[in-house]
Amino acid sequence: MSSTDPADPGSTERRHLGKKIGLALAPLVFVAVWFLPIGLDQASHRLAAVFGAVVILWVTEALPIAATALLIAPLIVATGVADAKTAFAPYADPLLFLFVGGFFIARAMARHGLDRRIASSLVSLKAVGNSPLRIRAAFMVTGALLSMWISNTATTAILVPILLGTFASGQRQSGSLLAVAYACSIGGLGTLVGSPPNGITARLLTNAGHPFEFVEWMMIGVPTAIVCLALVFLVTRKLSPPGERPPMEDEEEVELAEPPAARWTRGEKVVLLSFALAVVGWMVPGILKSAGTELGTTLSRALPGGVVALFASSVLFVFRDRRGELVLPWREAGRIDWGIIMLFGGGLSLGQQMADTGLADAVARAFVSSTGITDLWALTILIAVGTIFFTEVCSNTASANILVPIVIAIAAEAGVSPLPPALAVGLAASCAFMLPIATGPNAIVYGSGKVTLPEMMKTGFWLNLACGLVIVLVLWLLLPLYGWI
Repeated sequence: MSSTDPADPGSTERRHLGKKIGLALAPLVFVAVWFLPIGLDQASHRLAAVFGAVVILWVTEALPIAATALLIAPLIVATGVADAKTAFAPYADPLLFLFVGGFFIARAMARHGLDRRIASSLVSLKAVGNSPLRIRAAFMVTGALLSMWISNTATTAILVPILLGTFASGQRQSGSLLAVAYACSIGGLGTLVGSPPNGITARLLTNAGHPFEFVEWMMIGVPTAIVCLALVFLVTRKLSPPGERPPMEDEEEVELAEPPAARWTRGEKVVLLSFALAVVGWMVPGILKSAGTELGTTLSRALPGGVVALFASSVLFVFRDRRGELVLPWREAGRIDWGIIMLFGGGLSLGQQMADTGLADAVARAFVSSTGITDLWALTILIAVGTIFFTEVCSNTASANILVPIVIAIAAEAGVSPLPPALAVGLAASCAFMLPIATGPNAIVYGSGKVTLPEMMKTGFWLNLACGLVIVLVLWLLLPLYGWI
């Protein structure tokens, strides 16, 4: 869920009420669970009280979700669940630096307009022409490709003004806006840096003894994104067809956006070099390792994702642009979303303690005994669809932090592989399409005033269900094919 909501007085009032409820309810839940006789040992019982309070704060956003994440380690230490060194160690997990470097590159892209150049180039292709349906498809593909590497919210913010400029007076706009917003969310499925739940899932699976690196994620994420993207195109075409553009005069041209300068700037070239180094560093070791070469194993060990991200982004602090400034001055680099980094750290700390204290196992035993579900794919379907609807009212990062440790434990209790249900959480957490508050892209297109809430809810509901099932289908086909289950 995005913290960015449309400017709606009713929405603001409800949000403030939710925060008040959360601030009152979180300590009550903490105290109630602390003294409730639930048959757990001391460490897991105390962690359950912390977990309950954190879930309330995250769901209600009573505090900024990053601020809640920063409280997790102190609460773990203060309640005696673990010592400070253990509790705070995940805040420096190597995975976090994959995102730090990625955010640096994304910031530099925005500073020098490389993201806008890429977007304008793709949607201005001659193959797109003046067809509303092809324009929609071009924007969807552009949004998905950009969102594999930079924030889905930033990508939507780039594309929506350009998209609005393509509409003729009176032409139906809502379907194309929704399609592009959903495509930007779906594109994030493709890579570990595309969406925070991806990295959380990969790290927690690795901690559970199932190593999952950049290339492995792409082997699942990219096919899932492609199928879901096609699904969004078909559903929005059915429910919200774009209609025909009125005939245009010969001299009239579609102004997609203010075009970038004809010549590439020095800054753009350096950013492209940094981005290329990152992509090569993230992918080549994994590809070589998958091919069974010793070089691939050596490179994977020497160049994990976080190391590659920092090496590649360091180029931005070495070279200067045509104005004589560093391509990415630190005053700009320091403005990346550090809150997401802290949210990662807090979630990993909580997830690790849930595994270490046995709390996740206890929740898993209760789930299996109450539902009777032990079939791998029935569990995966339930998890995928449930995660999507849960994420409608909760940050996708928080959803992954809450659900992945529990799902891994449920799989262990049921005696099945944790890969399908855990990956289902990681992928499904980025597929909430019903509500404006569910994702940044949803909020942006709703805030444009061109999309009504009933339109978003109707389209989003069917896509929630369909994408949940697509995720399960892709996992069912690919995981056995790769020999991972």
